[in-house]
Amino acid sequence: MTYSILAYDVMLGQAGIAVASGSLAVGARVPWAKHGLGVVVTQAYTNPALGALVLEYLSRNYTADEALSKALEHDPSPAHRQVAVIDYRGDIAVHDGDWTPTWHGYIIYSREPVLCIANLVKGPEICQRALEAYSSSRGGLAEKLLAALEAGHKAGGDRRGDKSAALLVVGLTEYSPHYDRIVDLRVDFHPTNPVAELKRIYSMQLEGLP
Repeated sequence: MTYSILAYDVMLGQAGIAVASGSLAVGARVPWAKHGLGVVVTQAYTNPALGALVLEYLSRNYTADEALSKALEHDPSPAHRQVAVIDYRGDIAVHDGDWTPTWHGYIIYSREPVLCIANLVKGPEICQRALEAYSSSRGGLAEKLLAALEAGHKAGGDRRGDKSAALLVVGLTEYSPHYDRIVDLRVDFHPTNPVAELKRIYSMQLEGLP
């Protein structure tokens, strides 16, 4: 019961995810990422193991489609899942289970490896507005993902009301290859607007505040 935006910035060599949900602590189970491999979201009736499995198969040089298919072989009820993958080739793979809550679906951006996937949201306009905001925003990958998430929230977001949000961006760091997280921020609960709170915390990080 969630909407997510996934992106791979080829020029920066970074990949990331922004996600919001009517459930608590969405950042603990939905977004998965590994620099050099890809980004994954596993949502709807979430099976968090699918994120780890997809990354494992990507590490064995499976394509995005192959990695997703192999991971779903371990799932007892794929019809209840939504899973999306963007690998570091820029390839996209999506599974949108028939039994996920309506409205459910996804939209792939035609110009870059970017997509929005959602379930239990107002309608496809959530993803449409998110991708429009991503494509028109300036700044780095984190800023563009936050703009997309904010647009999805303003368009209606989760039908239950957004309660948690997260932003995850991976790339080369001074601690590579052992640590790849450029941004890893979560709002586990906010009664009305976790996306605005996520933006506020991100601004604090940029300013170097404790």
